[in-house]
Amino acid sequence: MRKRLWLILMLSFSFLVVAACSSEESNSENAKEEKKIIYALPDEPETLDPTLNTYSRSSIVMQNLFRGLYTIDASGLPVPALAVDTQVDETGTKYTFKIHKDAKWSDGEPVTAHDFEFSWKRVLDPEVASGAAFDLYYLKNGLAYNEGKAKADEVGVKAIDDQTLEVTLENPTTYFLNLLCTTSYYPVRKDVVEGKEVWTKSPETYISTGPFTLAEIKPKEKYVLKKNPNYLKADKVQIDELEIVFIEAPEAELAAYMNNEIDVSDNISPEAMAKYKETTEYIASPRIGTYYFDVNTTKKPFDDPRVRKAFGIAMNREQIVKNIMQSTEKPAYGFVPYGMPHGVETDKEYRDVTGNMFKEDIEEAKKLLAEAGYPGGNGMPEIDFLTMASQTDKDIAQAIQSMWKENLGVEVNIRTLESKLYWDELEAGNFSIARDGWTGDYLDPMTNLTLFESINTADDTRWVNKEYDALMKENREILDQKKRMENYARAEQILMDEMSVIPLYFYEDSYLVKPRVKGVIKNYIGHTIFEYASVE
Repeated sequence: MRKRLWLILMLSFSFLVVAACSSEESNSENAKEEKKIIYALPDEPETLDPTLNTYSRSSIVMQNLFRGLYTIDASGLPVPALAVDTQVDETGTKYTFKIHKDAKWSDGEPVTAHDFEFSWKRVLDPEVASGAAFDLYYLKNGLAYNEGKAKADEVGVKAIDDQTLEVTLENPTTYFLNLLCTTSYYPVRKDVVEGKEVWTKSPETYISTGPFTLAEIKPKEKYVLKKNPNYLKADKVQIDELEIVFIEAPEAELAAYMNNEIDVSDNISPEAMAKYKETTEYIASPRIGTYYFDVNTTKKPFDDPRVRKAFGIAMNREQIVKNIMQSTEKPAYGFVPYGMPHGVETDKEYRDVTGNMFKEDIEEAKKLLAEAGYPGGNGMPEIDFLTMASQTDKDIAQAIQSMWKENLGVEVNIRTLESKLYWDELEAGNFSIARDGWTGDYLDPMTNLTLFESINTADDTRWVNKEYDALMKENREILDQKKRMENYARAEQILMDEMSVIPLYFYEDSYLVKPRVKGVIKNYIGHTIFEYASVE
């Protein structure tokens, strides 16, 4: 009896111990699970190669995977990331950066100045044909090399040794440190990029330098990012995993947010806005970007600036933003967005100082169309209006289609495409009018207006204006802010008078964050940053 009783007691005790251990393990697993954040994007990033990137969605992902010499901190300022020291000579054109001795790739290999030299020259290499090349024209002979007029060795970036990078610019550039925060200035590693496999297609070959590393790729479903233990500031990163899921429709994203399937949502539908706008889960922040339409200036009838202007001023932007989008964003009557400081009146915004560049006027639009030979829309050739497949983009396109029909007597055919096919059509010029958008990279109007220099318009508007090009060129070469602001205003007026691009509204970042998630930020470029995030 005693032995049996003792055995029963021992078995009971063992059960309690096992149960306690299981409970502790379960709690431990739950605690670890709580360090995971799930975030939604409308689709996969277009590329995971920073040296090829010009896309906002790709930038959001890579801003969490990479760090360059500098980064934008939580307060919105450019601060050293992998650089530990920066020296600038008296001309303002020569920079010497010291790479932190402990900076490492996610595979543990050291990050060196040679990696930066290789990467920047790769962006500019004409054989690579990176769309981001214009970001690096600030480097000495950057443009010349990209056009095949100089050699790679003549470009103003050179690794003096493993820790020292010497950079020479064409002209003094007050916002150069901001430029270093963009993906086109991030490093990639030569042995990986030139390996046998396409390095961006698999987590096994993908290496990075930022807070997170790529752990899993499930096409059309999700990407999983894990905390990078080799990141220079890994001890400050408080979450273990960032799961990025792809939800195309904002309505479906709202349902996922309400069902606690995602923690952070920034593809907000009108319903989501109405439901959450007055709650602490709703956050809004400024973003230096514009939603607009490219006009193919090589295709009739849009080879005539009068027709372009007529289409641009025969719209009701306020109605689209308030009634169709049900948004708080501001209608655009110029191209440079709000959030951009003025270079002289620094306590004011450029947009407020410069004012509107055009006004909507249906009667003037009709007059311009008649002068161009299309009275009441008669004789107008077929117009291919290209937009993306999201419900919001389709709703906006249909509203504008109706306005042009009512105000100008013009019929336009709407064509929708998924993202990957969309940009191919745009680049090929297979459109009359096409939805586009751009968020700048630094706090100077150049970041927005450089898009329409003739060297950058070959794959969208195909617009060329020599006076506009000359104004942009001069602003790269001078430091007189008064003259620079005057030049920007003149250039923007030319752009809006000729209306090769039709701005619709200025971006504002609205997003939803679950109460248990803290420290998620959107910077003025529109990147969702999780480096400072935590989970309660």
